[in-house]
Parts: sequence; C-alpha cells; structure tokens
Amino acid sequence: MTGVDSVMTSTNDVILDDRPTEADVRRAVRAGDGVIVHFDDQLLELPKSAASLGESDRYARVRAIAVSLAPEGAQSRHIYLLVRDHGRERWITMAAYDVQNVCVEGKRQS
Repeated sequence: MTGVDSVMTSTNDVILDDRPTEADVRRAVRAGDGVIVHFDDQLLELPKSAASLGESDRYARVRAIAVSLAPEGAQSRHIYLLVRDHGRERWITMAAYDVQNVCVEGKRQS
C-alpha cells in the first residue's frame, strides 16, 4: 500500500470541479486498470481543501482513494478521494504528481 499512500500524498491541495459519483469512480477505475483502497478516516494534510470541506483543522478525512494507472509519460494524473464533506461522504477529484504504477490484482506493474 506504500505506492497508494505516496500517490495520495502527492496532491496539490486543490479540489477539481469534477464531482464524480460512486458509479463514475468505479467505471474510471475499471477502465484504467486501477484500484480502490478503503480507510477508516485516514488523515491527509490538505489545509485549503480541509477548510472547504468543513474541517476545523488542516486534515481531510479520507475514507477511500481510487487510483488508475497513469498514462505513459504523464506528469500527473487524476485521483478520486472519498472524503467527509461537512459531515457527509462525497467523492472529490484531485491531481496527483506521483505517477508510479501501483499493484493491481496481485501483479506489480513496471
């Protein structure tokens, strides 16, 4: 899970306008040979985003991350985070700058 953690912490603290649904996220992960990892309110330091999500500290509460493989030569990719937003769960989209491939279905991608 270290690869997924690294991707998650490489965000730029800007929530993109895309507001995906659960179905949208699952479709993107399936199409991009990706993975969804679930957490129990993993704290992620995102000062600006946390404030816009209604958190009183510098941390977003991440309940899941969805990561697809980055296209060859990409400098960034979109990731989806299931976060607490003013007490309710919702998926947000952010750019991540760690483009390493993560382990999918028991195979490590090079």
